[in-house]
Amino acid sequence: MKKEKVIPKEVARRNGLFMWTVFVIVINLVQVLFKNWLTSLVAMVGTIYALYRVVVYDNPKNRLSQKYYDWRGNKINK
Repeated sequence: MKKEKVIPKEVARRNGLFMWTVFVIVINLVQVLFKNWLTSLVAMVGTIYALYRVVVYDNPKNRLSQKYYDWRGNKINK
């Protein structure tokens, strides 16, 4: 099977996705180990923020992404 070359931008995106995945796993593990309202709040907010970063902000195909589109939904030329 032939292996395709991955561009550096895609590698950086995958590494960022992996970082957010590890972040969510760690904060939820802390929430399971230490059950109180503060760890539950931090785990909930952290999970929601990581989901926002992965699905909306870092997604080049999402028009709500402030990283790739302006407030009108037009692509930003960098």
